[in-house]
Amino acid sequence: MIRHLLNHSSIFPVTLLLILLAACACSSNVMDDLPDDISSFTSQYFPGQRVSDYSESDDGKRMELANGATIIFNDDNDWVTIDGNGSRLPEVLVYDQLPPALFQYLEEMEAANSVYKLSRTSSVYIVTLDDTYITYDIDSGTITYPKAQTAS
Repeated sequence: MIRHLLNHSSIFPVTLLLILLAACACSSNVMDDLPDDISSFTSQYFPGQRVSDYSESDDGKRMELANGATIIFNDDNDWVTIDGNGSRLPEVLVYDQLPPALFQYLEEMEAANSVYKLSRTSSVYIVTLDDTYITYDIDSGTITYPKAQTAS
């Protein structure tokens, strides 16, 4: 009887191991399939983060990182939106990707390390903090902060 149970109980772990090995062998690394500039951007600002999903559509390219961040790129592979989805974005990313005047404004507010989302269009940057946002008009350099007066 014990010998019979031992034979059946050893089948399950072996079967499970074979299934896991097959799943690992079939999955490809999403980072290998990314355009080079998107891969470089991700490696630079989110080092060690695994890309959990990547898709392309008419609206652009959407990447989801395992840590929860979502990045949307346009057809030129420039970021359009970087959303931490509740997590703060790396300060070096904020520093490198924002116009210097806007980053300086964030530093003066002591908010450079409290950015949760960045968005940009051809005319404006929008920086989302915990409970508010800041806009930066590219043409005029005007910074607007709803809880403060407009600053230039």
